[in-house]
Amino acid sequence: MMASGCGLSPLAKRATAYSKAASTATLEVKSAYQLVEESYYDVEVASLQKNFDTDGFDPAKFQPFLSEEDMKARTQLLEGLEQYATLLAAVSGNQEVTALDKQSEAVGKKVQALSKDSGLQTVAKNASMDGGIAAAAVDALGRVLMEREMAKELPSILDSMQKPMDQICQLLEDDIGDPQTGGLRNQLKLDYDRLIKDQTAFIYANEKTMSPSEKQDAIAKLPELAAAEKKGDAALAQTQEALKKLATTHDALVDTKKSKDAPAFESLVSQLEEEGQQLGAVYSATTAKGK
Repeated sequence: MMASGCGLSPLAKRATAYSKAASTATLEVKSAYQLVEESYYDVEVASLQKNFDTDGFDPAKFQPFLSEEDMKARTQLLEGLEQYATLLAAVSGNQEVTALDKQSEAVGKKVQALSKDSGLQTVAKNASMDGGIAAAAVDALGRVLMEREMAKELPSILDSMQKPMDQICQLLEDDIGDPQTGGLRNQLKLDYDRLIKDQTAFIYANEKTMSPSEKQDAIAKLPELAAAEKKGDAALAQTQEALKKLATTHDALVDTKKSKDAPAFESLVSQLEEEGQQLGAVYSATTAKGK
């Protein structure tokens, strides 16, 4: 689907480069949610182990951190950004790609529906922007994906998406949040605080029946948990930086519409691509997908 670069305008070549870097970075943002779901699951398991003798096991009590509807909203939003990156590469080429048009339209319909869905408001609750502004930005993304533009329309596509792209990236960045106030980073902190507390309580409750080696192994888990929390939060913070670069690089791309050379953009897109690759390595080592 990617344009070859032969006979393309400077803007088209830059849009293709952005498409590649943006696709890599956006794909890895999904792993942020998986990371927190895993830590939340670990807390649920620890709670089950602690209370099994009195409460037994009730499968209905095992729920994910984000409900199916809430996670669907985030997944569809990220799919919309991925499809937008793919669309930029397609409209930068010299021919219309019918199959891609249909795919883009299908994703666009889902994104437009999301702009009116209550699930979007669960994303916006941690954001600094009004829910109506978030809905308008998501609606704009959906409309762009459904319009089947040709290569000559690339500048107008970029113009129409400049503000919505900034807002959607901010929306997701705020959803990742802060360790002290809310979002994924806060939930990760709460999860590990609970895991460390439960592990400490387990040691004190069972130290008289533990062998010296068993007690040492149990104690050794405490710094392991602390290190895992630090590593996980660093990954989430790096994801926020990738989202910032996604928006900043898109802004730089828009600003080069009439430029023959764009060294500042080229530097940013290189950083964005590197950020996406680094995130891939970090999440592969941090989440279950890398095991």
